[in-house]
Amino acid sequence: MALLAYINPFKVYRDLVRRPIESFVTEQYISYRKKTSDGITSVKELLYRAGVVSVFLSAILWISIFMYVVFYYTYMPNVTHVRPVHLQFKSCDENMGVCSFPSAHVQLTRRNQVLMSSQPYKVRLVMDVPETQINKDLGMFMVCAQMRASGGALVSSSCRSAMLKHRSKLHHVLRTLAFAPLLISGINEEKQTLQVELFSDFEDDQSHPVTDAYVELQSRYIQVLSCELHIEAHFTGLRYVMYYWPKISALIGISSNLFFVSLMFILSWYHLQDGLPDYIKVKLGIEIKNEKADDDKKFIGKVKLEREDSFPFIEEESLLEEFHKLEKKKTETGNL
Repeated sequence: MALLAYINPFKVYRDLVRRPIESFVTEQYISYRKKTSDGITSVKELLYRAGVVSVFLSAILWISIFMYVVFYYTYMPNVTHVRPVHLQFKSCDENMGVCSFPSAHVQLTRRNQVLMSSQPYKVRLVMDVPETQINKDLGMFMVCAQMRASGGALVSSSCRSAMLKHRSKLHHVLRTLAFAPLLISGINEEKQTLQVELFSDFEDDQSHPVTDAYVELQSRYIQVLSCELHIEAHFTGLRYVMYYWPKISALIGISSNLFFVSLMFILSWYHLQDGLPDYIKVKLGIEIKNEKADDDKKFIGKVKLEREDSFPFIEEESLLEEFHKLEKKKTETGNL
């Protein structure tokens, strides 16, 4: 019977085939499941850290861009200020024409300072002058301007000469024939644009900022269609680079801000690393210091040390008390 039980095919199949296969499959399944769970945990931690790093990098980048934009609009002034000039004059009572020099008062600003201090400006008067025979025969004439502060205080004044461009009769005829369709349709006009530079390097005074400008054409025969006052900033140094090469200057400025802001973030991170909450330290894998346990250990060690140090003193005091008691007993027996 023992031999039959030993050579039983069902037992042989169970012991030599089924059980080894089941144990092998179970071990493989358990190992695969463990690896999968570890992989999921590592992937979650990796995604968490990547999210934190991306948030910090985006914050640093936007802070750097914001700092450069604020610096640009604070440091760079407005490039051009354009104000219309409405010329006024005194008409003649008896004859036709103008009996006074055409002049105008141009209000630049009412309250705030329109020009940036310590910044050079070019002040120009742009006039559209028709090509009439009177203007051609006029020749040179003077254009004067005064820059005044609030209350009428004179800051600066200037006078410049101007005249129409000379064109010969042949040039005038050929130009009229070439532009005849435009002249007939009204798209183009027979006029010239005169640009008179009144101030080449004007700087506003911070104590007396310019608020008004006074323009005068010193000729009673000049004929003007329209007139504008242009105040353009004349950039030098860093402002010149930032205005004429904006992309390169923006790249350099944002990169510099990014470097310094990143350095500040890193130093702040290492400085405040011990003060982070415990759950963030666990997520980031930072070792948590149990300060309370350390304090308790120090306190227990201190108490223990004090007890160890104080034990000999306590024992010595008790011995002295017993010695005094024995002496008292001896004296009492001697007296008896």
